[in-house]
Amino acid sequence: MAKDKRNDGTEGGRSSEEADLDARRRALGSKLEALEQKRTETRGSANQSGDKSGMGSGFRYSADFVSAVLVGCGIGWLFDRLLGTRPWGLMIFVVLGFVAGVFNLLRLAERERRQRDQ
Repeated sequence: MAKDKRNDGTEGGRSSEEADLDARRRALGSKLEALEQKRTETRGSANQSGDKSGMGSGFRYSADFVSAVLVGCGIGWLFDRLLGTRPWGLMIFVVLGFVAGVFNLLRLAERERRQRDQ
């Protein structure tokens, strides 16, 4: 079987459309590489600025903990008010709020540790 030769003025049997597609593919590949490099540089600088912001993490931890305790106080006060179990509802729900706050802190610390390790 003889190869089908094209006489349309192309080199190596490639059409101008194929050459054009190949050039556009290479240009797109270089653009994607540049964007990926820029993204990794941005991610690296974001991690560095996040590491420097220990005060922000401390405020977030304290706000989460205090809000859990305050929600426990509110639920306990409401429970006592509606059912007339004067100090017991507040005491129990303050303890539950404290426990929930500690669990929230542990979960946040674990999430930040995983992000740092990646």
